[in-house]
Amino acid sequence: MNAAVTEESLVQGGRLGRLVIARLKPNEDIIDSAEALCRDHGIHLAVVRGGLGSLVDGQLSYLGRQGMIQIHVEGPGVEILSVSGEVLNGASRLQAVVADADGKLYAGRLERGKNLTFITVELTLQEWLPD
Repeated sequence: MNAAVTEESLVQGGRLGRLVIARLKPNEDIIDSAEALCRDHGIHLAVVRGGLGSLVDGQLSYLGRQGMIQIHVEGPGVEILSVSGEVLNGASRLQAVVADADGKLYAGRLERGKNLTFITVELTLQEWLPD
């Protein structure tokens, strides 16, 4: 194995804990909701296992060559194809792949307050209990 990879790698031992599956109501922000679910269930670290549903509009970002690039996905009815990430001590880092009404795909980090549930979003979180 490459020495540079091993020096920059970190392996954390632990186990999976409780599973939280929630349906978000219309106009709830997906990031605020993930953080509230963890807070309400006393979860300090959660892995986002997945999510499905639709957003009113989508607002994503990614790091490009000239810095952070913002992507606005026009709705209504932006479909969530995939959500991943984590919630650590009340702060979310969520990434998603979404599709607009024409089927065009977009990917990036979800922006707080700008990704509201359209009809419903089903979100699955799982607690991580480090050693």
